[in-house]
Amino acid sequence: MSLKHVSMLVFVVTALFVHTAAAQQRQEVLLLTYHLKAPFIVDLGTQQGLYFELAHYLNQRSTKYWYKTEFVPRKRLDAMLQRPFPHVVVGVQPVWFKQLGDRMRFSKPILRDSDVFISLKKNAVSDVSPVGLKGKTLLGVQGYRYVGIEQALNNGNLMRVDTLQEEHVLDMLRLGRGDFAIISLSTLNYIFLQGEDKTQFYIADEPHESINRSLMFSSADLELQHELHELVVTMPNDPEWLALLAKYNLDQHFLPAF
Repeated sequence: MSLKHVSMLVFVVTALFVHTAAAQQRQEVLLLTYHLKAPFIVDLGTQQGLYFELAHYLNQRSTKYWYKTEFVPRKRLDAMLQRPFPHVVVGVQPVWFKQLGDRMRFSKPILRDSDVFISLKKNAVSDVSPVGLKGKTLLGVQGYRYVGIEQALNNGNLMRVDTLQEEHVLDMLRLGRGDFAIISLSTLNYIFLQGEDKTQFYIADEPHESINRSLMFSSADLELQHELHELVVTMPNDPEWLALLAKYNLDQHFLPAF
């Protein structure tokens, strides 16, 4: 083995040792997400996506905690939340967890997002009121609930065809499987970054839901709450965080207004 290769091996082993030692000296906190979609999770196997980079970002700034991002299905998360909860849920807002009452607290938003109505431009769906959507078919995602249009679905005024992942709804639109879909604007922007032809699609002026994606944690964990509040308020003005957002095609419009 050449001296160059030996030096490289020593560097890698040393870096790994430092990383492991730092993690062992801090309390592990899981950053849990049930949103298996880009840009939050781009590739679960190789741990690529904004939420994995968020863990690294927080670890660079924390001396007490070691953050680690993990995907967990919503049903399993709901079960975990019935017990003492030492972790953090990423990218959520209070209205989605009203049933937990005062047991949970939320940070300031880390991202301003929205779920939007999208359709093919040649068959644009611009009227997204209950009257305008009557008789149409929604392309949804299996397991998702769509606040505000559930009644129309239950009454049969609106049909629904599901796919397994949110990123697939654009393909379903092209195949004529439905009239419109609901997709997060952050996901849509990332898909456009990957080369999807945005000129084929029409986005309605009125969003389905405005979302302030925050961090949720136990109200009993005051130290964790304090650290996250301190870190989150600096993020909108941190060039490193802004660069991470830009990497996923998220510009200043996605920055929360405190």
